[in-house]
Amino acid sequence: MTNASSDTLSILEPGLLTGREPLELDAVAEPTLVLRAGRGDRVAFAELVRRHQSKVRALLLRLCADRSLADDLAQEVFLRAYRGLPAFEGRSSFGTWVYRIGYNVYLNHRTRTRSFAALPEDYDVRAAAPDDALSAPRADLRRDLQAAIDELPERYRAVIVLYYLQEVSYPEIAEILDLPLGTVKTHLHRAKRLLRQHMGGALP
Repeated sequence: MTNASSDTLSILEPGLLTGREPLELDAVAEPTLVLRAGRGDRVAFAELVRRHQSKVRALLLRLCADRSLADDLAQEVFLRAYRGLPAFEGRSSFGTWVYRIGYNVYLNHRTRTRSFAALPEDYDVRAAAPDDALSAPRADLRRDLQAAIDELPERYRAVIVLYYLQEVSYPEIAEILDLPLGTVKTHLHRAKRLLRQHMGGALP
């Protein structure tokens, strides 16, 4: 479990991580929700959580390979986001900002536990990959690709997951991982080369 206390969780209720937010907020533009949430509107923040929680959980699951832990870390991510919103300047989108919080929460957890993640056994690279990404329709190739991603150094795996599986742009990845844009492109190029080597040229 994370260090979030029940008192802190109560700040974000009602509706946090439950999907029970008022339907009328569906049409509210995200910058408006961010502004309202930054002023303490818990309902507006709950709507932001509803819009972004599945992608944040997916990222954390692919990094930590534990569904229960991914849920705990996701809760910590949104608690940090709630606390940090008053200082959020909007220089990036809320989604990019919360992704960066998510990656930092994962890194902090990894540092505490000194454990490196592997992909979960039931991980399916088709889940969030674009049509032209590394996944393929054949189950044998997907399994091989899963194993290949698991073998990547962590800095490369994070770039592969964000770019191919979460469909995050180069500039957003650079901001999330706190890396220069050129380094992101280099990491992605090297990661793809390692994947090709691992899979004996089965990738394009």
